[in-house]
Amino acid sequence: MTGIIDTHAHLDDPWFLPRIGEVLEELREKGVAAVITSGSEVPSSQRSVELARRFDMVFASVGVYPNEVDAAPADWLASIRDLAGQEKVAAIGEIGLDYGFSPDYDKKRQRDFLCAQLELARELGLPVVLHDRDADEDLLAILREYRPEGTIHRVASPPRYAEEFLGLGLHLGIGPQITYEEDGRNIRAFVRDMPLGQLLLETDAPFLPPACLAGQKADSSMIAWAAEEISRVRGDASPQEIVDIAAANSRRLFRLI
Repeated sequence: MTGIIDTHAHLDDPWFLPRIGEVLEELREKGVAAVITSGSEVPSSQRSVELARRFDMVFASVGVYPNEVDAAPADWLASIRDLAGQEKVAAIGEIGLDYGFSPDYDKKRQRDFLCAQLELARELGLPVVLHDRDADEDLLAILREYRPEGTIHRVASPPRYAEEFLGLGLHLGIGPQITYEEDGRNIRAFVRDMPLGQLLLETDAPFLPPACLAGQKADSSMIAWAAEEISRVRGDASPQEIVDIAAANSRRLFRLI
């Protein structure tokens, strides 16, 4: 496939970073046109901005991930605001709510961080990249208030919540998780009928390979497996057409050149 845009990866991960030039060249040869590398706290957001500055095919999102809010420095928001104004920053993210990773996280602090970053995105006119784990109701309540432009990253919510997100005009980021029998069940259910104009493709690389490569590190070229499964489930577009539609959606949402 050609023209692949991965809207969510972590290219600053130690798996990639020491050989990032080689990695990107390999991805280009495999049909990847662009990658948005996501920050999860201030240092990773800084690294993402630097990667976008160095490489034409890389763009960045900047933000503080819900599982990182307890460790955030006092000046975190000022740092994210400064980074968000840098060249080739496409979104505020990865931000959101995560109630499932640990019972010890402060949910109110997560919500406060999310709202502050939604306000920042509104101020700067940027879309958002949202993380949601076991927090559908609270996330929906906040999104109904702020009505941001953006996407639910690695969405795996029950179909009724996916429909709510779509109804708010949000995009849904679909990746190789759709190829797994159990973990992909909800995804296949809503992908079947969702508007293709709200579809994005992503990998969360290096964390999410397709089922046939489980246990390996993921990279952006593995979007091909997700496109093939989406095509199979829907039956109304070829895998390359899925890639092309999602790429056009990505360019429009994130204002990619």
